[in-house]
Amino acid sequence: MVKKIKNVLLTLLLPLAALPQTASGQSLSLSDAVEISLRNNEKIKQYEEKFTQKRFQDLEAWGNFLPSVNFETSYNHLNDPMNIDLGPIRDVIMTLQSKNQTEMANIYKTLQGQPLNDQQKAGLYSQYYSQLNSVIPPFEETFKKQDFKTATLLAVQPLFTGGKLTAAKKFASEEKSSALIELEKVQNEVVQEAVNNYLSVILMNNIVKTRQNVLNGIRKHKDNAEKLFNEGLIANYNLLRAQVAEAEAERNLTDDENKLELARISLLNTMGQDESSNFTLSDTLVYNDAPASLENYLEQARSNQPILKLIELKKEAASDKYTAERANFLPTVAAFGKYEMLPQYLSSLEPRWAVGLQLKFNLFNGLKDYSKLQNAVHMEREVNYVEADAKRKIDLWVNKSFRDMINAKTRYEKLKTTLSLALENLRLNDKRFQSGMGTSLEVIDAQLSLEKNQVESLLSLYDYYKSLTDLYVVTGEPQKILSVWSKENKK
Repeated sequence: MVKKIKNVLLTLLLPLAALPQTASGQSLSLSDAVEISLRNNEKIKQYEEKFTQKRFQDLEAWGNFLPSVNFETSYNHLNDPMNIDLGPIRDVIMTLQSKNQTEMANIYKTLQGQPLNDQQKAGLYSQYYSQLNSVIPPFEETFKKQDFKTATLLAVQPLFTGGKLTAAKKFASEEKSSALIELEKVQNEVVQEAVNNYLSVILMNNIVKTRQNVLNGIRKHKDNAEKLFNEGLIANYNLLRAQVAEAEAERNLTDDENKLELARISLLNTMGQDESSNFTLSDTLVYNDAPASLENYLEQARSNQPILKLIELKKEAASDKYTAERANFLPTVAAFGKYEMLPQYLSSLEPRWAVGLQLKFNLFNGLKDYSKLQNAVHMEREVNYVEADAKRKIDLWVNKSFRDMINAKTRYEKLKTTLSLALENLRLNDKRFQSGMGTSLEVIDAQLSLEKNQVESLLSLYDYYKSLTDLYVVTGEPQKILSVWSKENKK
């Protein structure tokens, strides 16, 4: 019940933590930092938009299988109406016919013994020509007016493209899947960045505290040295050595405070927060054991690593490209239909509607299609080599991260005894110095030795979690670090 209430409160409070105005000192756990980063990081948003683009491109590819229907309209003005003028033929017909009738009249008069003279023939010819001209209509037709409009519906349906449309659809689907995997890859990287930055802030917080404790210890020793020097019990060298140690401790503290501020800003940037935002860390840097089976990590990486998934999709895309290029050697067949919606502007030579089939086949284009096909063949081979190389590098990545994690874990465990010894050494040397049997140099050396071992222990722990996070990133499951991390921090 308590856990449920806690989850509800976290759900309500986390959005507040995501707001820019977190200047009130919001308590922040590692899981909070990861969740806020996944929600606000701008690089993730960029790849979410990219995935959305690819999703619509995939839908667009579906449209290639459907007919395209276009509506076209226009208003046209010609320099002259489009006419057909057969007037010369009409003249020839009337001339021949008039001559024939004149000759027939001349033959008739000749049989009666009164042949026509040339003047009479000319008169009859003119009379017949006039009669024909009044009876025969002019051989001239206007089939397109000077101003006309068009409104046409045109539909085209591809019937056979040699597999090009199917390949294009598969390619679009693979691009969408690739965008999704790229988004997953970026999310993994952001999780790793958030974890590393959070660890850096914790590390530098602890180091600053260690530096501060060392500085306090050295100042206390310097005060004692001043008292002993004033009483004439120690030489001036011992006092000077204490003062030099104090200056070095102050410089180390200042350097690490600046590093802490830089780590804090880096974490805010990863979470998409303003640099002026303030927060306090609720988790602590403690050791939690993690599964240590190299074979399991290798197997998970080969199954889940986004880079390998991307390469697998690239292989399929290369195969689709080969199919699409091969289709260029095949004919394409499409059905089409056309319907004119303003028939009053059509000429007698133009149909109102038409349907048909169209076949298109390229016979020669300078061997460009052959070159593209060969390009696709070699692209497939290239992707195969990329996959083999990537698998080897993934294995190497797992091995390196795993061994770095083991080394850091071993170093941290071995330093426990050394830390105990350094602490005891400081206690003894300080006691000897207080009793006048030891020197200031011995106390300072013991103090610095303890500081060195404490910092090295913190760095080992930091390296352990950093390597472990990297190991989970390569296996494609970076958020598993939270389950390891939360073991101790939940206690």
